Amino acid sequence: MSMIEKKLTDDLFQPAKQDKQKSEEISKPSLSFWQDAWRRLKKNRGAVIGLVAIVAIMLMAFIAPVFSKWDFNDQELMRANLPPKVKMLENVEFLGLNGVDIRGVDQYKMKNVPKDQYFVFGTDGLGRDQWVRVWKGTQISLYIAFLAAAIELIIGVTYGGISGFYGGRVDNIMMRFVEVLMGIPYLILVILFIIVLKPGVLSITLALVATGWIGMARLVRGQVMKLKHQEYVLSSKTLGSTNGRLITKHLLPNVLGTIIISITFSIPAAIFAEAFLSFIGLGIQPPTASLGSLISDGFRSIRIYPHLAIYPSIVMCILLISFNLLGDGLRDALDPKMRK
Repeated sequence: MSMIEKKLTDDLFQPAKQDKQKSEEISKPSLSFWQDAWRRLKKNRGAVIGLVAIVAIMLMAFIAPVFSKWDFNDQELMRANLPPKVKMLENVEFLGLNGVDIRGVDQYKMKNVPKDQYFVFGTDGLGRDQWVRVWKGTQISLYIAFLAAAIELIIGVTYGGISGFYGGRVDNIMMRFVEVLMGIPYLILVILFIIVLKPGVLSITLALVATGWIGMARLVRGQVMKLKHQEYVLSSKTLGSTNGRLITKHLLPNVLGTIIISITFSIPAAIFAEAFLSFIGLGIQPPTASLGSLISDGFRSIRIYPHLAIYPSIVMCILLISFNLLGDGLRDALDPKMRK
């Protein structure tokens, strides 16, 4: 007999106590689908950083212009094209934040500007505060992006849901119409709206919405066609549920995760599309500013006054990257296959 066997005596073994009332209790709190998705989203550092950056930029876009003493269209040629000047950093020669251009070519302009005037992002060619204009431009870009996403959500989900649920002849007719719209070049639609409505927020929004909902409609249609043959849908239909109840209570909630992910990716696409149209002169017109129009104006003098293009470009890049990071995080969090 080994030493281990000698140490194992009968008094070391005791029968386990069983409580029938507690045998089926759940040791951990139950989580709903959305609670579990939020828990997994918080574990994704990239998505959390993106969400924080988006919230911070949105707050700055609406708060910064309110607390600034300059209006976005206050013109003063005596302070035109000034480099950035930040309070408490006048004596720090770093990135031109002391009111002197890095190369020293703009130092003479500061003689005509009172010492108590500070321009965090500098001024443009008309002496307007670039700090206010950048955040006002961010407002316009976000407004266009969220408006386009909202209309895309309403039209795309409704159109795709009806087409996928009824199928047959209804689906064929509706999809043929979608294919016709897909064959129309996007830039031609933009030019058409601009000719009819003139360049501005309305024409850009309509141009983005005219064909922007097609991707959402096709996505929702495919998901609905896959889910409508599931057992829980067929059993609900057998029990007498109407078509409206089947769509709103069973199909749309199960497609909602896919819709949220698609919307999250469509917002940065709309921001970039607006910036592209403004950059080529088909978008926002002065004196209204957007990130795209500010980048376009700054690009013309980027060799002499680079700060006019750098700051709106940085804000736009952070927005695009943050929305993409958040979209990737939502895709992982809402995907049941990613559960551990």
